[in-house]
Amino acid sequence: MLRFAEEILLLLLNEENGELAPILSSRALDVVLAGAVLMDLALEDRIDTDLKQLILVDSTPVGDDILDLTLADIAQEGGVHTTHFWIARTAERGEAIRQRAVARLVERGILEFAPGGFIFLRGDVSRSRRYLDQDGEVVEEVRLRIMRVLFSDDIPDPHDVVLISLANACGLFESILSKDELAAVRERIDLIKQLDMLGRSVAEALGQITLAPPVSTARPTQEIPQVRGWPLVGNAFAMGRDIGAFLLEQYLKSGPVFGVRAFNRHFIALVGVEANTFMIKEGKKHLRSHEFWRHFNEELGSRNVITSVDGPDHMRLRKAEVASYSRKRIEDHLEEVVHITRHHIDPWTADKPLSARRTFMSIICEQSGILLTGMSPSGYVDDLDVFLDTMLKVKLTRQYPALWMRLPKMRRARERVEELSARALALHDPAKRAGQEPDFIDDLLELHRADPQLMPETDLMIASLGPFLVGLDTAANACAFMLYALLKHPYLLARMTTEADAMFRQGMPTPEALKQLDASRRILMETLRVYPIVPALTRTVSNSFEFEGYTIPAGTQVLIGSTVPHKLPAFFPQPHRFDIDRYTAERAEHRQQGAYAPFGLGAHSCLGGRFAEVQIMLTLATILHEFELALEPADHELKIKQVPHPRPSNSFKFRIVRRRPRG
Repeated sequence: MLRFAEEILLLLLNEENGELAPILSSRALDVVLAGAVLMDLALEDRIDTDLKQLILVDSTPVGDDILDLTLADIAQEGGVHTTHFWIARTAERGEAIRQRAVARLVERGILEFAPGGFIFLRGDVSRSRRYLDQDGEVVEEVRLRIMRVLFSDDIPDPHDVVLISLANACGLFESILSKDELAAVRERIDLIKQLDMLGRSVAEALGQITLAPPVSTARPTQEIPQVRGWPLVGNAFAMGRDIGAFLLEQYLKSGPVFGVRAFNRHFIALVGVEANTFMIKEGKKHLRSHEFWRHFNEELGSRNVITSVDGPDHMRLRKAEVASYSRKRIEDHLEEVVHITRHHIDPWTADKPLSARRTFMSIICEQSGILLTGMSPSGYVDDLDVFLDTMLKVKLTRQYPALWMRLPKMRRARERVEELSARALALHDPAKRAGQEPDFIDDLLELHRADPQLMPETDLMIASLGPFLVGLDTAANACAFMLYALLKHPYLLARMTTEADAMFRQGMPTPEALKQLDASRRILMETLRVYPIVPALTRTVSNSFEFEGYTIPAGTQVLIGSTVPHKLPAFFPQPHRFDIDRYTAERAEHRQQGAYAPFGLGAHSCLGGRFAEVQIMLTLATILHEFELALEPADHELKIKQVPHPRPSNSFKFRIVRRRPRG
C-alpha cells in the first residue's frame, strides 16, 4: 500500500480540473495530512493512541522521510500529550508533507504535473485504475478500492478501515458521492469507522480541529493603507512609468498589502513572497481573470479565450493546448529552430545596425508559427505587433482611449491578422492533413469539433493567432533583454559563446546537448529576474479571503506584484547586480518559495514557459555561434518601455563586428 498521506491526496484529487483538495481549506488539509502521518506511525508500531493520549512505543526510525520527522519530534518532546496535540503539532508542516507526498506520487508514475500547478493521474493510471505501490506491487487505484469496500459486505482490510475513517472525518465522501450514494453507504461507513480504536481516536481529534473555525482577527478592508496619489489620476503615472519599481517601493513602505488607484480604477495590491505564496496555495480558489480580459474578448466577439477562462473550462483548454506549447514539442524540432534562425541572420552585414526588439520579433514569430501551425507569418509581423499592442493598451490596461481602435493603422492591422487566421485555419482542413504531424491548429479544430461549446467558432480566430502572438511580448523581449545583458557583460558573452561553439561542434543540437548549456541557462534565468517580462498580474476576487491581517472581499480588483521579490535583498543579495551564480546548486536563490516568478503564478501561469526557455537559449546560441556582436553605440544604456508590458525601446541596437566561421 501507499502511505495514508499519499492515498488521501489521491482521494482528494479532482480528476476533471487537476485541483488538489478543492473541498478543504489549506488549514484543514494540513490537519488531515497530520492525522494520516500519525496513522502510519501507529500501523508501524511506533506509537499507540486512545481517546485521551498518544504514547510513544518505539523511537526507531521507519526509514520514511515524512514519518520519521514526526516520530523524532514525538521522541524529543517526551511526556504524554493528547492525539489532538500531536495532530496540531504535525499540521504545522502540512505543506511540506503535501509537497513530498505529491513528489513521491509523481516519482512512482501515478501523478503528473501540468502547467499552472495542476496535477492529474497519469494517462495509463487513469485508464487502467492500477498503479505500482511502494513495494512495486500492482494495486487497485485507491478510489476504486474504497468504493468497492463501501458498496459490498466484504470485511475491509485494516488499512482501509483507517483510510475510510480519515476520509469520513474530513468530509471527503460528501464530495465524491452523490446524496443518494452517500445515503446508501452511510450506515456502512459508520460501522467501519468503529472497527479500529486507533482510527476512532485520530478521526475524533481530527474532526475537533477541522470543524472548529479559526477565529478571525482580520481588519476590515477600509483599514488597508492607501498609497497617496495625484487628484483624479491617482497613482496612474507612477505605475505607468515602472509598475514593478512602484510596487517594490510601496512594499518597502507599507508591507505586502496596500491600496492603489489609476484614474477611476481601484486596486488592492498584494505584493512580495507573501502574495506569491498565497497565489501558489490559494489563488485558484479565490481569484479569477475573467473581468480583466472582458473588454478584450468583447471586442473580438470571443468568449473562452484561455487567458480569461477560469475553473474546469480553463483546465480543459490547457490540457488541449499543453502538448503544443511543451518543452518536448520544441525539442522535437531543434534543427528546424536553428534553420529558421539562420535564415533570418544570414543576410546580416556589418554596415547596418539592427533593432534588437524588431529582429527578435521576426525570428521568434517565425519559429513559433512554423513549429505550431506549419505556416510562416512572414509579412504579418508588423501587423501582429500593432494589433496586439493596441488591443492590450486599449482593452486591458485601458491606458489609451477607444479611439485608437479606429485609427487606420489598427484597422489595417486587424484586417491583416484576421486574414492570417483564416489562412491558418483553411490550411488545416482535415482533408489536407492526412499523414502530417498534428500541430496546434489541428488540436484546436479537433477541440472545436468535439466540444463546440468549449471552443465555439467565434473563438477560433483569436485562438488560432496564439502561436503567432505568444512570443511578441514575451520570448522576443526576453531575447532582446538577454542580448543586452550579454553585450554589457563581456565575460558572460564569452562563456555563452564557448558553450554554443561546443554544442555545434557535435552537430545539430539535441535535447542532451542543450542540457550542457549551463551558463547559458543561468544567464537566461538572471535576465528574467532583472528584466521581468510580466511584472504584475491583475485578478478579481471571486471568494473573500484573509491576507496578512486584512479581509479582501469578493469583487475586489487585485494587483499581484509577483516579481517584487526579484529585487529584494533578503532573497537575492545585491539584487541590482547581474549574477548568474545565484542559480547554482549551492546558492539556489530562486528555489526559495515565492521568490522567483518569471512566468507568472497560479492557474494562469505561462503555458509555454518551458518551450520559451529552449527557444530563447537556442536562438541566441545560434546567433553567437555565427556572429560577433557589439552594442551600437558602445555606451548605449537600455531604455525600457513599460506599457503595456516591459520591452526594450527601439533605440536598443546592435551591430555585426564580424561573421564567425562555422565549425
